[in-house]
Amino acid sequence: MKKLYTTLMIAMMGLMTLSFTSCETDEEIAYDLEGTWVGNMSIADAYGEAYVDSEITFLRYSNSYTEGNGLWADYYGPRDYEVYRFEWYVDFGTIYIRFEDGARVEIRSYSLNSNRFRGRFWDGDKEVSFELRNSTRKYDYDYNWGGSHYRTRSAADANEARPTHPRIK
Repeated sequence: MKKLYTTLMIAMMGLMTLSFTSCETDEEIAYDLEGTWVGNMSIADAYGEAYVDSEITFLRYSNSYTEGNGLWADYYGPRDYEVYRFEWYVDFGTIYIRFEDGARVEIRSYSLNSNRFRGRFWDGDKEVSFELRNSTRKYDYDYNWGGSHYRTRSAADANEARPTHPRIK
């Protein structure tokens, strides 16, 4: 009886670990990833920490749900920047990026939704932390809805005199 109890407890613990895994599929990750992301990257190496403004565009291939290509631009100053072309794909939740020169990046530790992409990865011996915002998707809070200079026309406004221009009658 004691062996049966122990076996059942081990089986229950195994089932519990399955319930804590992410339910997000690679297709959903790729969908959220598609677009242009802007923000900063913090690069830590033996000499300290440096910040770089980055703009990364992920484009999906028309015949694939989880892979594509893109451009990665790092801005070091007003006229000092570098642009890299890359191919990417998502496999079991990991984002793989392969640049034209053969360099590779694996992004495993991240959080991603349709507006924010943040996390970290290793570039050789340097740890890179990033916080990016999707600049291709616009949301209500991107506009000043409800501000004093935005007005909607309602039935009460219909009776008010509209401003006229001297040349328009």
